[in-house]
Amino acid sequence: MSDVTLTIDGRRVTVPEGTTIWDAAQTLGIDIPVLCHDPRLDPVGVCRVCAVDVGERTLPAACVRAVSPDMEVRTDTQEILAHRRVLTELLLADQPAVSQREQTTGDDKLYALAREVKVTDIPWPDQSERQPRGQDASSPVIAVDHQACIMCDRCVRACDDIQHNDVITRTGKGYSARIAFDLDVPMGESSCVSCGECVAVCPTGALTHQSLATTDAG
Repeated sequence: MSDVTLTIDGRRVTVPEGTTIWDAAQTLGIDIPVLCHDPRLDPVGVCRVCAVDVGERTLPAACVRAVSPDMEVRTDTQEILAHRRVLTELLLADQPAVSQREQTTGDDKLYALAREVKVTDIPWPDQSERQPRGQDASSPVIAVDHQACIMCDRCVRACDDIQHNDVITRTGKGYSARIAFDLDVPMGESSCVSCGECVAVCPTGALTHQSLATTDAG
């Protein structure tokens, strides 16, 4: 396999052919934000938060786009920052006011991204209070808050590709789309073995440890 040399934010870097832009940026210490990507999982480019400018008509997702010789990548232009800000506002539109993860462990990646791109209010609230997506507390180990889910599929891929349990999938369409367990049964009634891998990779408050949710509720 040959090497590829490219430029990211004015800095030259040489990486193996087939490396993604996101991984190449990591070697330079350039942090391109992601929500759907985790280095342990195959990238899927769902959230588009990692979009970068490579001089093309559209902005490719850095987590899935492979580098090419003499490619010039820009990760922090005004267009890119505006793109991330709008995506963040849209993702926040149907989030709970404060997610369970943010309220307890304080590591909700969506809220962290909102702070980074300076989103302080939601211009397009979806009035989810009238039609909440619901919660699932049937598992003694894992609490599910469908309202906090951004459909990034990290839990699905972690369950399938890391633990090989094949429990989590998707169901529904449009606003009613959500993660599901087995043939859409409550998590506590599914074949979930409570390994916690889905909680570990979830970037929001959609999946949290039940003890934290219980403690906070009390």
